[in-house]
Amino acid sequence: MIKDLIINGFKKTEKKFTDTKGYLSKLIATKRLEKYANEIDMVLTKYNKKSCNETMMIKGFRKSSQETTNRKTHQELLELILGQLSKGIGLSEKIAKIMGKHHDIGHTFLGHSGEWWISNILEDYGIGSFCHNTLGATNIIYSNKIYDEIIEKIKFHNPKISEKELSRVKDSLWIIMDAINAHNGEKPDKEYVPDFKKTEQDFYNEIVKCFSTPGYDRKITPATPEACLMRLADKIAYTPLDMIDAISEGMIRDENGNIIDYIDNDYKSVLIKLGITEDEMEMANIKKDFTPISDKLTSTFINDVVQNSNKKKIKMSEDTMKLMSELLVLNNSKAVDNVVLIEDQQTYPKSIRILINQFKDIILKHDLLPLLYNANENLDINEQLKEYKNTPYESFINYICNMNSYDFDFTTKIVTEATKESIRNELNIARKCVERREQYKDKEELGLDYSAKNARIRSYISYYESQIESGNLIGYGENELEEDVQRIFFNINNRKQNTNYLNMEERISMMIGARYLSTLNDIEFMQLLQDTELIDQKQYTSLTRKYRDIPDLKGEAYIQANWKNITDLQKKALEEQSDTLGEQE
Repeated sequence: MIKDLIINGFKKTEKKFTDTKGYLSKLIATKRLEKYANEIDMVLTKYNKKSCNETMMIKGFRKSSQETTNRKTHQELLELILGQLSKGIGLSEKIAKIMGKHHDIGHTFLGHSGEWWISNILEDYGIGSFCHNTLGATNIIYSNKIYDEIIEKIKFHNPKISEKELSRVKDSLWIIMDAINAHNGEKPDKEYVPDFKKTEQDFYNEIVKCFSTPGYDRKITPATPEACLMRLADKIAYTPLDMIDAISEGMIRDENGNIIDYIDNDYKSVLIKLGITEDEMEMANIKKDFTPISDKLTSTFINDVVQNSNKKKIKMSEDTMKLMSELLVLNNSKAVDNVVLIEDQQTYPKSIRILINQFKDIILKHDLLPLLYNANENLDINEQLKEYKNTPYESFINYICNMNSYDFDFTTKIVTEATKESIRNELNIARKCVERREQYKDKEELGLDYSAKNARIRSYISYYESQIESGNLIGYGENELEEDVQRIFFNINNRKQNTNYLNMEERISMMIGARYLSTLNDIEFMQLLQDTELIDQKQYTSLTRKYRDIPDLKGEAYIQANWKNITDLQKKALEEQSDTLGEQE
């Protein structure tokens, strides 16, 4: 792991720019929070339970080395990188480091796979989407009411602080949460420019949109340069380590399936352009120690960002960004594509669906929704649910018994908006099929069940076809579409829809169950699967095989549809970068 990253000396002239109201307000807010960075970090650390038991790229159950990067070591490295980057550019070092240290606070078990599986299940039920960055921000703000706790911590350590100053600090805290919510984005961008006009209300609107609109989290622009810096630094942190983890874990195979546990020619062609010498690579291959290569790459990326960025724009040089993108795409094609196996895809999503439904049934069986509004203040709930003590569901009971009214209202809001957006999207799919006279092709993916979603869309197609036959679809516009959305939502709210639609009580209960499940780490999740007998010992043994022990790794690998889309975007971005460089030359 990198211990000491040194920024090389260079001459750097920062362009003058005209301060805008938005820029100044974010700068003032950041400077204000800097004074209380220690208190903010102390409270966030209390809730940041990212540990060595949580997956980074390599699935934790399948790794063979303790040195393999995990979610905790990734956050620690990103904090270090951001400290040096922000110092070199002249941004707030303290705030940038806080953002980096806690950016993955909402990550689920089994890394990105866990959040995708939950998200796909919610999609089938028409309840929206899931992404780890938004989960992190919402859990901090709503479940833990962290703003109040931070203010109390600041008051304790600064007894003479005025109420006016405390109010200003509280009003500024959202920019840290915005960084957490806006950090996602697997596709490297040419430059990162903050949205200085963004307001706190804009931030809260984005959170709701992330839950209701799949992929919306990738469209968000952070409000501060520190957050933009973190978004780029995140890739700087994991791209070199993904490479050395893949090599060390035996994930890279040749055309005959043999393990390539060294830096091969594909990597060499990129690394040489990034300043890694043949001798350095040869030594790493002999010693089987690739950390010096990773450290040098990280230093190269840091130096490049510092030399090409300023307080209003974060960027790498075109050449270095292209090379980092090539490295990222190589990692994906050689290793990341092999991370999820067919047995993972066949086992985990099915088990997650069963668990979420079991959590929903517990809430509905005991008519708990009215009690959960302020469960943290109701001591009787635990007594009512004592039958679950010493069962696999005890932890879930403890989770719901700590819900507060703030969190419950937010959950109701995101379920409401997600339901409406789901109806809108499915109506649009049906509409296009009818207008283009195309047959609807059922959405399918290994291990996932989209039967309810497919049935709803087919019912909408029948509805539109009947409208055409009666002549009512002539001039059909957005107003009519919204009327249909409101009509269907009204029926759902009043239990008038068919079995392909959950009612609102079921939807809210499922979202609560999904959010609880997302808080588990890899070990806790696997233990729950075993305790609830969703997997047996034979399955456990197979699911925990080491990557290097699987002879036909590529044959057993399964590329999820979502991941394939991301990889395609990365390749397209790389092609665009190559075209741009060619034109410049």
